[in-house]
Amino acid sequence: MAAVMTASGLCTASLQVRPARQSTRCTVRSGFMGQRMGAVLPRTVRRSVNSTRQTATMETKEYPSNWIRTDPLVFVLGFLGWTLPTNLGVPIFNGGSFFGEFMGSIGRNLARFPNGPPLNDPFWLYLTVYHAGLFLTLFLGQIGVQGRRQGYWN
Repeated sequence: MAAVMTASGLCTASLQVRPARQSTRCTVRSGFMGQRMGAVLPRTVRRSVNSTRQTATMETKEYPSNWIRTDPLVFVLGFLGWTLPTNLGVPIFNGGSFFGEFMGSIGRNLARFPNGPPLNDPFWLYLTVYHAGLFLTLFLGQIGVQGRRQGYWN
């Protein structure tokens, strides 16, 4: 009682399946190449008539709606903690500040408004460095305030 199953695609393959009690091996033949392939163990699929559904439940604690625990003071101090030091004059900018150069590049690009800044304009470097530093300062400030509030460093 061999059952034959044929699968079509780029090639046809016939698979002879015998009942598991008689033999545990089956033969696979490739219709594309016409060659006999090695023996393969058949997969048996068993279906349960009385299948049960299992569900997992969580504790009945309510998830806090303010899970990020935002604090407006972190944003204000983080902004000031990044912007004020970037206003200090440094020799790289001939005594000017990084923030001053960034605002100056914004002004120069707004002067030719309909056209955007070219790709080799230093505005893009200033924009990327300023915002990366600002977001890093805000991120670390939030970690520091929440860690102290929750007693992580005590």
